[in-house]
Amino acid sequence: MMKAYSLDADERMPDLHLEGSERLNALIDQPHAPIYRNRSGHHLQPAELDALKQFTTEEFAKKVSAKCADNDWLQQFIAHCFSEVPFYRQYVRSSYDIEAIPTINRADLSQDITGFVPDGLPTDRLITFETSGTTGHPLMIPSHPTVAAKYSAYHKKALAWNGVNTDDFKSDLAIILAGYQEKCFTYASISPYLNNKGLVKLNFHPNDWHDPDDRHQYIDNNKPDLISGDPISLGALSKIPFSHQPKAILTTSMTLLSGCKQLLNQRFGCPIIDLYSLNEIGPVGCSVLGKKGFKLLQSKLYVEILDTNDTPVAPGQRGEITVTGGFNHYLPLLRYRTGDFGRLEQEGNDWFIQDLEGRPPVQFKTSKGVWLNNVDVTHLLQAFPLTQFSLHQHVDGTLTVKVLKTANTDELIHALTQKFGYPVDVKQIEKVNSEKKIIQYTSDLRA
Repeated sequence: MMKAYSLDADERMPDLHLEGSERLNALIDQPHAPIYRNRSGHHLQPAELDALKQFTTEEFAKKVSAKCADNDWLQQFIAHCFSEVPFYRQYVRSSYDIEAIPTINRADLSQDITGFVPDGLPTDRLITFETSGTTGHPLMIPSHPTVAAKYSAYHKKALAWNGVNTDDFKSDLAIILAGYQEKCFTYASISPYLNNKGLVKLNFHPNDWHDPDDRHQYIDNNKPDLISGDPISLGALSKIPFSHQPKAILTTSMTLLSGCKQLLNQRFGCPIIDLYSLNEIGPVGCSVLGKKGFKLLQSKLYVEILDTNDTPVAPGQRGEITVTGGFNHYLPLLRYRTGDFGRLEQEGNDWFIQDLEGRPPVQFKTSKGVWLNNVDVTHLLQAFPLTQFSLHQHVDGTLTVKVLKTANTDELIHALTQKFGYPVDVKQIEKVNSEKKIIQYTSDLRA
């Protein structure tokens, strides 16, 4: 077979040694390999790899707090934004009080993203990626290879908090990034921050394989230490009959109901770690075994919970998750409203986001006139292994729920009917789609 990555691997993976090159070619040139449609790599120079190692070590040691007084980096960060970032120079700079700073949202970023890039940053290695979201404001996110690599620091941190040490990874394939789409960006690479082991992005849709049976053969032959994906791709993966058991599953991008998490745990027999991560910010928090909610991950990401007037709510109260800081120096954020909602709670020295919900709260009405928050509906649905769903209430109170064809609709209809007292119509989603987030809760009624 032709070794597809021989021409430009040095550019994508600088200092790729012979062992790494052989490992890369082995991932590509084996009988059950998928159709790799693209090429990618870490693009990091040796000095940048050293800096990443130091950054990771420091992040493991630093305290993460949602108290303003504990974040002594905030004042300097605000001053940097006021001085170096074109968008923020419009602000009055008489005070660096975080609560006096106006909030921004996705619409501000989509209007002119270049205004958020600090002056003087080199652009010769600038990378961008597009994210569509659910708000109607598509974004082109500016980034850099060193920024992309820092995701690994927080993934390692989340794994460590759940008893998994990446230094113990033994396989030549450290991680599979799993997708399930009709069209998907796929590649094979070598990761220097995972002990120079393999990293592959695979599409488990049959379109990207010579034979559907190759999927389980490839996994069992290569025995990945870690698998990462969204609930849709992991749900599809759980139906593929491979026998290998990874050390952990990382799930991100979409709401992971506890019923789905339990199903994945039973299928894969390893820790299922749920990441709350946003393209604009990176990993914000992660699930921890035996705890509820998402434990905050980034030491230089200040998280607030705000009401509609930009005022922080009392501890434990619900509001919009708003962030300042982050590790993407090409997109410094001051009081960025994420569009997600939840509560902040402190447990010992740790902070957790509880009752996380994407999008603004939606209220539903029962036949008895009782108004329910969408969080109450999520609690009801936790028992069902749903990977992709939406619920809409019509003007007459009736409900339409959309689920994948594989869902157990009888029990779901019974639970919703018992809760609401209205008829429930089920529509089946013919094709899974992990390219866009579905707006899960909508209603034609207003409280």
